[in-house]
Amino acid sequence: MKRMHLVIISIVAGLALCGLLALRHAVRTAVTVPPVSDRHAPTPQKPQPFDAWQAGIKADTRTDYTPDPAVTKRLMEKLRQEELRQRPWEGRN
Repeated sequence: MKRMHLVIISIVAGLALCGLLALRHAVRTAVTVPPVSDRHAPTPQKPQPFDAWQAGIKADTRTDYTPDPAVTKRLMEKLRQEELRQRPWEGRN
């Protein structure tokens, strides 16, 4: 029983040591001072608000979605040719 307690304590101590080492590494590699800005870099522009961008999108208010027969016929022909190209009767796809 004492051996199990010793193993548990050593595991907890090892995890604590790993946590402290990871914390020490994070603190040592953290940037504390912002970098000096480049004088030749372009000045940042003011970002547009999301609402202004969203207002630029116009909704499609059409309700007459009747397909053009010529376009429908052309698309159906393309679909038929693609189906023939894939050769479904061979059972490989």
